[in-house]
Amino acid sequence: MTIQRVNYYSFLKISFVIFISLFSSFSMGDHNSGRDKALVIKIDPVTHCAISVEPANHKQDCKLESPNPCKNDPECICSKKEKYIVWTASTQDKFDINFPNGTPFKRCNYKSESAGEIRCKIKNDGDFYYEVNVEGCANNPYDPRIVVH
Repeated sequence: MTIQRVNYYSFLKISFVIFISLFSSFSMGDHNSGRDKALVIKIDPVTHCAISVEPANHKQDCKLESPNPCKNDPECICSKKEKYIVWTASTQDKFDINFPNGTPFKRCNYKSESAGEIRCKIKNDGDFYYEVNVEGCANNPYDPRIVVH
C-alpha cells in the first residue's frame, strides 16, 4: 500500500510539472507570435479605395508599450524585428505598398499577387509611414504607419 501511494504521488507531481511546462511553452509562444501582424486593408467596393487598415484580430498592442509610440493613431501598429506583417484586402482588388522614406523590410514584394496578400519579414527598427495604393482608386495613396521596436 505504501508503494502504491508513493507511485500515485509521484504520478501527480510529474503530471503537474508536465502541465506547467506545456502551459508555459504555449503562453510564451503565443506572446512571441503575437508580434506577427495580420492586417486587413478595408476597401470601398464602389470607389476601390482603401478606407482603413486594421489588425485582423482587432487588437491594438501599441497601447501596451510605454510610452505608447502611436498615441491616438488607430492605424499605427507595433511590431518587432524578425516578425512578419501580412496585408490582405477586404475585396478582390489588387494593391501595392510603398515606403517613401525607408522601409522596415530588407526584401519584400510590395505588390499583391494572385493570393491577394503581401507578406514581409521585418528587418529594421524605426517609425515608418507607408502608402497603400489600390488598383482603380482615383484617390491613392492611403497612409497608415508601422512602429518597430
